[in-house]
Amino acid sequence: MVSKYPFELKVISYVLGVSYNTFYKWYKLHLSDFKKPETQDKLHQYDIKNTGTSRQETILVPLVKPEHIGEQMAIDEKHIDGQFYTILTNGKTGKVAMMASTVNSTEIGQCLNYFGDKLKQVSTITRDLSPTYEKVATSHFSNATQVADKYHIVQQAIESIQELRIRHKQEALSIQRKEEKEHRESYKKYKQSGSISTGNEKPRKKYTPKRLENGETRPEFLSRCNYLLYKKSHQWTERQRKRAELLFKHYPEIERAYEYILAFRNWYDPAINKSNFMNKENQLWNWIYDVETCKIDELLNFRNTVENNADYILNYYKKYATNAIAESTNARIQGYIRDNKGTRDIDFFHYRLGLVL
Repeated sequence: MVSKYPFELKVISYVLGVSYNTFYKWYKLHLSDFKKPETQDKLHQYDIKNTGTSRQETILVPLVKPEHIGEQMAIDEKHIDGQFYTILTNGKTGKVAMMASTVNSTEIGQCLNYFGDKLKQVSTITRDLSPTYEKVATSHFSNATQVADKYHIVQQAIESIQELRIRHKQEALSIQRKEEKEHRESYKKYKQSGSISTGNEKPRKKYTPKRLENGETRPEFLSRCNYLLYKKSHQWTERQRKRAELLFKHYPEIERAYEYILAFRNWYDPAINKSNFMNKENQLWNWIYDVETCKIDELLNFRNTVENNADYILNYYKKYATNAIAESTNARIQGYIRDNKGTRDIDFFHYRLGLVL
């Protein structure tokens, strides 16, 4: 049971009435075969040593399982123990075929060489829009159709409008800072002269920022508009709808950007089937041309990304494949890290991970 479900140590220690730390050591040193020489050899049998100009760096490759290669694969990254790992996952079974502590295309290629001709079985590979993974997919998955992952693209779309919101917030903070400085200087002159040139009203010692109709300052208001911009407009609550109306009244640029991003997100309508592919292609290019005239930098940056990867994005409607299974694997790994109180001994962590992935 301990070996089959290696991340239930906390539950087992609780049932036995033993502290988790004590049981963790027992399992690591005595109950598991982690300390056996053959296990130690297997942990590092696929590691790659790259000799650099100043030091020798070892790329950890704790998992290489050719039997998990299938027709549909997903490649993604995961941050573990201060390093970025590349994880290759079977898109149908969710089994991990490879895990390597690198996001360098050349080094990933070295790791993929372990699979030989097995990679020719892959007909579809989903990935994010990283140039690194594009190069890896092109070089090593020659028979596969590359599909830009829907969820990564939508995430970038939402980030672009959030960046616009943050820009306006920073501008509001700059204005507020300048007004506060002017207020201090004005009050200082008043104290020195005993009067002010603008009238007889006595100025307040403390600066009071201007507020919107709802009683919030502009920086406060823009901070609290964060969550509603993640949602589509029909998903807003009544309070969010009223906040959105106020936001768009004072920041029409954000409203225009939100409408463009909403149109892009609606393009990924799951109800559309394969017979509409040509229509979806025309819609995407029309969106790209429309955004070109908006003159909003954050949106233009995202538009450029979409234009450069349009073919991979459109492949979604040919294959209907996503990185959802890879994201699920990443979430599982994160749960294992949390249950394990961090990675502690990275070799032991890799050993336990290999039992469940």
